[in-house]
Amino acid sequence: MFLTVFTRGDYAFAVNECLRFMSNPGPTHVAAICRVFCYLAGTRSLSITYRRSAGTDANQLADGDHAGADDRRSVSVWAVLMAGAMVNWASKRQLVTAISSTEFESEFYSVLLCGLNCVYLRRMMDMMGYKQRTATPIAQHNNACIHLVKGSGMYNRARHIYTRVYRIRELASEPSPEVRLLNIAGQDQPSDIFTKGLPRPTFEKHRRFSWEKRHVNTSAQVAKLGAMHSWNSLLRCEVAGMSGF
Repeated sequence: MFLTVFTRGDYAFAVNECLRFMSNPGPTHVAAICRVFCYLAGTRSLSITYRRSAGTDANQLADGDHAGADDRRSVSVWAVLMAGAMVNWASKRQLVTAISSTEFESEFYSVLLCGLNCVYLRRMMDMMGYKQRTATPIAQHNNACIHLVKGSGMYNRARHIYTRVYRIRELASEPSPEVRLLNIAGQDQPSDIFTKGLPRPTFEKHRRFSWEKRHVNTSAQVAKLGAMHSWNSLLRCEVAGMSGF
């Protein structure tokens, strides 16, 4: 959990799915945890890479997994990018069930949470002396959500949405908006890595957005590699012997 929160958000989705079954795990869940450990063992060289040339202006990503859980609750995801990589990310179950047959409602909730996080970030950066010169862009791939935030169309299908959710419209309104929504293609949304299981090529494409390989001193890591190999072997033995779990 520590790694997923602070340094290795690339496997946060897998960990969150496993945590849902902590109260009553079975062999399948233990096997999934073993795969997570194996993934970590094979990607020790990955790290978040920041670049001075990218500047300190913040960019944000907002996404939602519409009715993806067993209780049909959607998941809100947002991520903050600065200096060329992610500095903050979160994935939370929405408190209300989105009843729209399309995903624009769950995306709307996600954009709101992203916008509120953006306001906090802008205030903090101002106090640190890094004033944000323009409105912070929020990348979103759902056109209906973008039009709803801008105040154009779809009112009949959005009347049931809580009034407080429209706070995002105030943040994006002229003459001095704090956020602005940018439309991007769905396949180019890096925050998908936090919401769903992805094919390996797509996963690695989004992972490269923030996590890159660094040089590892192999001579200094021999003992650690041997310990990790022993740990993986032990986990495989435990899973193999859990037929009576």
